[in-house]
Amino acid sequence: MWYGQKCVTEVVKVKIAICDDEKQIRSYIAKCVFEICPDAEISEYTKADEFITKSFDADILFLDIKMPGMDGMKAARILRTLGNKTIIIFVTAAKEYVFQAFDVGAVQYILKPFEKEKLVQTIKHVLELASERNDLENKPSFDNEGESSKILWVNCHGSKIKIMITAIAYAEVFDRQIVLHMMDKRLIEYYGKMSELEGITGKDFFRIHRAYLVNLGLIDSYNSKTVTICENELPIARGKYSELVKAYLAYVTRKEQL
Repeated sequence: MWYGQKCVTEVVKVKIAICDDEKQIRSYIAKCVFEICPDAEISEYTKADEFITKSFDADILFLDIKMPGMDGMKAARILRTLGNKTIIIFVTAAKEYVFQAFDVGAVQYILKPFEKEKLVQTIKHVLELASERNDLENKPSFDNEGESSKILWVNCHGSKIKIMITAIAYAEVFDRQIVLHMMDKRLIEYYGKMSELEGITGKDFFRIHRAYLVNLGLIDSYNSKTVTICENELPIARGKYSELVKAYLAYVTRKEQL
């Protein structure tokens, strides 16, 4: 998996709430979250009464059940009654509430004392769920104010990232993810489909291979087997060479007419 620096123009941080009357538990969960998603915005609560409002808008909530005052199960029911769709993970020593947990749409039920590996897996899972919560956040989207200023929005490690499409050298499919190779050598990865990206980037990009989509304007050289772009040599799929030549010539013609 590629882990490059983020090319961030604007970032919307994932909001995570942790409600547990034990400070040690809150701190440990927060520490594990920051290890995976350093940009996360975390709020801590010692009891449910502190966050039960109609305006509560955390993306993810780690919630204890047995606490002073309102218990976590009742708090979850109230949130759902208010129409809140926060992703809930119960973190508790009480086994007997497991079936009720799923009645309120909790995605996980972790028993204390818990292993770090289990917690980390859960955090990764819910970060992906938060990114895929709705179509607007889920799919790459763009603002089109002219070909030269197309902007792509993607979700990367819990953050919404704004990217100039013209700054993408090429895109690669890698381990079920799209990896954007930027002109400045940075890498940005997100879950998505190459076909969707291909539709967004338009005629200035060409898919030379099932795994590669290249920026025609940044091609250094090409032959019947490979394309060189930003010092990287990429393979051309069989039967794609003639299409690439046509696409490149059409690109050059368009630019000359501007």
